[in-house]
Amino acid sequence: MRRPALRRLAFGLAIPLLAATSSACAAHSPARVDVHIGAYVVHAEVATTPAARSKGLGGRESMADDAGMLFVFPNARQATFWMKDMRFPLDFVWISADKHVEEVTQNVAAPAPGTKDPDLTLYKAAEAVQYVVELNAGVVEASGIRVGDAVTFQPEVPLESAQ
Repeated sequence: MRRPALRRLAFGLAIPLLAATSSACAAHSPARVDVHIGAYVVHAEVATTPAARSKGLGGRESMADDAGMLFVFPNARQATFWMKDMRFPLDFVWISADKHVEEVTQNVAAPAPGTKDPDLTLYKAAEAVQYVVELNAGVVEASGIRVGDAVTFQPEVPLESAQ
């Protein structure tokens, strides 16, 4: 085979391969995402699996001021959260499937060291939500986040990535 024919063959194979790779990557959630809540932007880690959502931010000593964690559920639900192994207080922003702030829970204290799992307080929104963002305590008030604020993700987080 001559070189120009080889180049055409290689190019012809590369285009479908790139397309397949792009569509496969679209089904996976990014490891980090910018969450825009009203005028506030948080740089969030993404938790899409039951194990990642259960662990959350537990075990960490602190989090950067502009950081957070985005929890993504495959279906809207009345999600329940706990503060297992948390060492600092948080604000929760409960987000509906249509990406609006449904509710906020502020200044959730870390449990006392040694608190057993059955003794941990459970937190949940009154309505079904598809997403929850955990922020450092005080961010909701300081940033002016309110119920009804629109929420967007950059890049978008595909729901297909959630388990």
